[in-house]
Amino acid sequence: MNSKLIGGILMIAGTSIGGGMLGLPIATAQGGLGSSAVLFIICWMLMAFTGLLTLEVNLCFPKNSNIISMARATLGKPAEFLCWTIYLFFLYSLVSAYIAAGQDILRGLLVSLNIHIPVWLAGALFVGMFGSIVALGTKQVDWFNRILMMIKFGSLFVLMGMIFEHINPENIISGHAYYLLPAITVVITSFGFSIIVPSMRAYFHDDVKQVRMAILIGSFLPLVCYLAWEAAIFGAIPYSGTLGLERLMSSNQPVTGLVQSISHYMPAHIVVILTKLFTSICVLTAFVCVSLSLSDYLADGFRLDKDSYEHIIVLLATFVPPLFIAVFYPRAFIMFLSIAGLCCVLLQSIMPAMMAWHVRYTKPHVQTYQVWGGKLSLILSMILSAIIIVISAFYLF
Repeated sequence: MNSKLIGGILMIAGTSIGGGMLGLPIATAQGGLGSSAVLFIICWMLMAFTGLLTLEVNLCFPKNSNIISMARATLGKPAEFLCWTIYLFFLYSLVSAYIAAGQDILRGLLVSLNIHIPVWLAGALFVGMFGSIVALGTKQVDWFNRILMMIKFGSLFVLMGMIFEHINPENIISGHAYYLLPAITVVITSFGFSIIVPSMRAYFHDDVKQVRMAILIGSFLPLVCYLAWEAAIFGAIPYSGTLGLERLMSSNQPVTGLVQSISHYMPAHIVVILTKLFTSICVLTAFVCVSLSLSDYLADGFRLDKDSYEHIIVLLATFVPPLFIAVFYPRAFIMFLSIAGLCCVLLQSIMPAMMAWHVRYTKPHVQTYQVWGGKLSLILSMILSAIIIVISAFYLF
């Protein structure tokens, strides 16, 4: 496995394993481990399939074509407008959620050093420090992500090994599948990696085999991590109680609250350090990868040249709106993950299937790659996505 493929795998995984991973134990706590595991597997299968569909459609158009260009060419102007509106809201929701989590973590770190700063300054510092990496481009994000992902997996492995020593089986077996319905949007968001597929296609210079492997392996790694993470957290932290998972659902600082809960039930100093390290890296990897996708998306949609002075406009449009949202609504983390999940199903599940149907059957394009399954797989993915949208919209609104 070459270095570039490893980088692509880690960028796919890094886009998925972010703030969503921190929200999963909170959102799915009432459902229990068994039911949550089934939900995770179903969502992974759906999103991996539609991620490959995104690649299939993208390969029918010139390199650097993003979702807007693809929607306009396949589904027409109305779809382009719908895509513009929802996809922009989706990406901004994610970046807002990660900035909210990032400023939460940064403030907590500074408070531990007896340094107290306002929310807006914490948010500005977070964006200033790590948004600059996104400004440097895909290659720099790749290397930054590789380093952090290695640290993330290492800290997660050690952390879960220590947490498993404190597991209470009664915590794991409790829960009912019915209570997972409101959590579907958060779970879907946690597998929403296909926003970076067009960037991956350009990064691998149209090497379909490499991109396909990056998608499949890179999306499977989060599934394994999520299942292990859920088992560790559910087993060690009870649902109810002063420092239980239930209280975090309405907290202004859910990430810091999760760290506090882990520290309370597993007071070992090394566990506290690893928890803070892991949660920080989760937010950072997702922030830089999703922000990269948003900047590419804006550049494509507005037809701006990222190699000229117009890059400054792209960066301002990428970071300023979500920064304002995160600063003026600190509880944005869980809420925006849920909203992003609903948008995710629309844009990363139903729309790729519709676009694939167009390039295959409505107005056939010359294709270098086609996902297996034919018409039946496209129909089933659209039906499942529609069911998820109905359930999610009911609980969200």
